[in-house]
Amino acid sequence: MTFTAHQCLAYSGSRGGIDQFAVFTEGNQVLAFDAPKIVGWLETRRYFLLILLTAIYLAGTAGRAAGRPFWYDEVITLIAAKSPDLATTWRAAIATDANPPLPHLLTHISIRWFGLNQVSARLPAIAGFWVLCLCLFQFVQRRKGAVYGLSALLLPILTGAYFYATEARAYGLELGFVGLALAAWQSAAEGRRRAVALPALALSLACIMMCHYYGVLAYLPLAGGEAMRVRRARRLDWGVWIALAVGGLPLVWRVAAILGVVKGFSHTWAPAYLRQGLEFWETELAPGAAFAALFVGLLALVGRRAPVVAEDEDAVPEHEWVAGALLVATPLAAVIGGLLVTHMFTERYALMGLVGFCLLTPMVAAEFFGRRGAAGVVLLGVLVWGVTIRLIDYPVKGNPFESEPVLKKALEQGPVVIPDGQLFLQMWQYAPERLKPRLLYLADDAAALKYMGFETIDGGIRVLRQWAPVQVTEYSEFAKPGREFLVYQSSLRPGWVLSRVMADGANAGIRTVAPYRELVSVRLRD
Repeated sequence: MTFTAHQCLAYSGSRGGIDQFAVFTEGNQVLAFDAPKIVGWLETRRYFLLILLTAIYLAGTAGRAAGRPFWYDEVITLIAAKSPDLATTWRAAIATDANPPLPHLLTHISIRWFGLNQVSARLPAIAGFWVLCLCLFQFVQRRKGAVYGLSALLLPILTGAYFYATEARAYGLELGFVGLALAAWQSAAEGRRRAVALPALALSLACIMMCHYYGVLAYLPLAGGEAMRVRRARRLDWGVWIALAVGGLPLVWRVAAILGVVKGFSHTWAPAYLRQGLEFWETELAPGAAFAALFVGLLALVGRRAPVVAEDEDAVPEHEWVAGALLVATPLAAVIGGLLVTHMFTERYALMGLVGFCLLTPMVAAEFFGRRGAAGVVLLGVLVWGVTIRLIDYPVKGNPFESEPVLKKALEQGPVVIPDGQLFLQMWQYAPERLKPRLLYLADDAAALKYMGFETIDGGIRVLRQWAPVQVTEYSEFAKPGREFLVYQSSLRPGWVLSRVMADGANAGIRTVAPYRELVSVRLRD
């Protein structure tokens, strides 16, 4: 069926939402499409589409992981994961990292099976992130159908959370367990397969706690949503509450370690402040902002609100709305926790807030436009386009050590001090074995606190000496009168070494300047 452009923009159906949408063609004509037929086609092929999207996601994300060098935090994970067995990996993770050891253990298994490379070390995060996407699909499609379920599946890729799908740390894995916990809770609340759902809920929560201590925020939406169920039903679901309690046992087991971590954050590189509750959304939603604007613009062309389907067909239970809203509130809760307890916050600690956004957005759209309306098809189409670009448009970086010719040349001549901990560990990871012993890091908690405001980097690198051949020396032992050495520093993160030696009366001169890098020769006072 064809319409003129004027006729198309004025046309809307009445079968449970906007039923027609149009694509402009030559000659001022438009082609009208029957949205319910498209929705029906997607519904009957949803499992094939899930398999296809899984393959596309794995290919694109593996390519992105292969082209991204390891950085400071990931190198710490690798040092523990490269241990000869799981028991040693466990001990190394506990000793070298402020986070729980589950990501290190799974990374150890991955690199034992597939060898050590930039993809295999990140497989737990790659898989965890996609598990989240699949769980969001399952959660939403039970309420609003496959179109909105697929939209929920794709949305996380357009948020800042996707960055952590290619990082060998806890965050992608943690998000996967958050998704599993939500799906298990929904199933248990509905009375579906409770013999599986309740243990899955407890295990997922326990694994969240074993990924990251800020994972305790998962209790806010789950306990809050369950409290709403209790209020509505006027009775406790003991199975769910027991599962929630059992899932928190790792926190009880690790309470001493948690208190030690919190104490260590007294002087932190990322102090919490209240405005971060808003900055989180500005930062983490930025990748998908253009596509959200496009969706809104297309909806203006498609039509206006139309009647939705009958309430009993796809109504979202009130407790699920509450859980979604509380998920969105977790970044603010994390900031408040940072202000009152840990004194530290960074956006990646509250990524589960984006899970709430990805859960609520398609369900709200379905409520407004109707599950079989053209708006759902438009939303899905925009997301497919955005995700396609996101999966194929990424930078490919080579060996970062090869991108530092000034450092490479200096190391050929002798030892070089790198005062920036992030740059030091990355160069140590990628430098040839024969040059690794010439990379030096100086540690001094008092100097770091005085000149940078925090000493956590120095302490973090110092503890690596027991588990990896990193050359870390206390400044007091290194700084002998009359000693001459080279310092290779980042102009963006210069560290404290030059400030300390200049305060001690040393002579220093710039030998070579490169983009964002300086090679400085230093001679300590006699």
